Order: sequence, then C-alpha cells, then structure tokens
Amino acid sequence: MKDGTVIKCENITEEIIQKYQQEGYRLVFQENVMEHDLTAIPRMETSLPLALRSWSKSSDADFYKVYKASFKDRPGFPGWSMREWTAWLSSSPTFLPERTYIAEVDNEAVGFIAADSDSEDTRGYIIQVGVIPEWRHKGIAALLICRCLEALHQDGKKAVVLHVNQNNPGAIRLFEQLGFKTVRVRGAFEAPSSQGM
Repeated sequence: MKDGTVIKCENITEEIIQKYQQEGYRLVFQENVMEHDLTAIPRMETSLPLALRSWSKSSDADFYKVYKASFKDRPGFPGWSMREWTAWLSSSPTFLPERTYIAEVDNEAVGFIAADSDSEDTRGYIIQVGVIPEWRHKGIAALLICRCLEALHQDGKKAVVLHVNQNNPGAIRLFEQLGFKTVRVRGAFEAPSSQGM
C-alpha cells in the first residue's frame, strides 16, 4: 500500500465507515449531499437595504473579495488566487452567471451565491454560498439561497442540489430550515501510512 492513497465514496454509510476503519483507513472528509425539490420555496425578507447583482466578468474582483473573506477561516480553505477561484467557479459550460449573485448593503459587498446546472438542465446546483463574518446571522445567506431557488424554479429546474461539509453544522441547519433534505453522504478515506516500505 502506498502513502496517501485516498478512496472516494459517493454514498457513505456507517457500515462502509466501519469496514474501511477495520482495514486501517481513516475518514478524512465527509459532506452531506442535500436537495430541495422546489415545490415550496420559502419567502425571505430582510430589513437591510440589500441589493443583488448578477455575475459578470467586471465583477470578478468583488465576488472574489467576498469569497475570500467568507471562507478564509474555514478548514481546508485552498487559498486560491482570484484567477484560480474564478476559473474554478465559472469555467464549467453549465455555470449560471445570471443566477450567481453578490449581495450588497449600501454598495458594500457582504455575501454571494454561485449556481450551476446539471448536464440534463433539469436540476440546479448551488456551488457556494458565503457571507463575510461581520454580516453573518442577519438573514443574508437565507435570502440569497431563496432568491436563487426562485430564479432556478423560474428557469424550469425541478430541484436544486448542494454539498455541505459536515464540519459546518450551522450551514447544514440553515439549509434544513430552508427545506433542503440530506439525500446521501459522500466523503473520502485515507490509507494508513506504509511503514518499512
């Protein structure tokens, strides 16, 4: 066995975790795959003077600034440059720039949501949602999510999927409160180090 062998699993169960642990593997990453069927989208309002603006090439820097401020304190933050992040986010042919929003309060960027579509164009996908720390717990993320769900429903999507790391219970709670349900858990196992090889 080689050092650093990683096995990805798209549907983790307790039995699978036990099996890999018995073989010496350790679970190194786990996230919920959550889905919202768009039959009932909650309405969210805020007293903040919140304005939403869609993605454009001229807004890359604004989106990146909010992304970095929102996620730099999260475990596993990759520290990407603006060029790397925007390429990762927007290079997919199914990326939805018109459904990717930045939230502003008095012209200050405070949060964002990024959306994509599946290849059959029947389901939307929320790539990321972020709110900068000093603006959290004011309903901005919930409003961004609901506006994105509404727009994707108007586009004819039947459901929206997202992935959320299990080390982010606050985000999981928010998604559940908005009607998302966990449909499966996915993750990765790492092989034990080879000793004496």
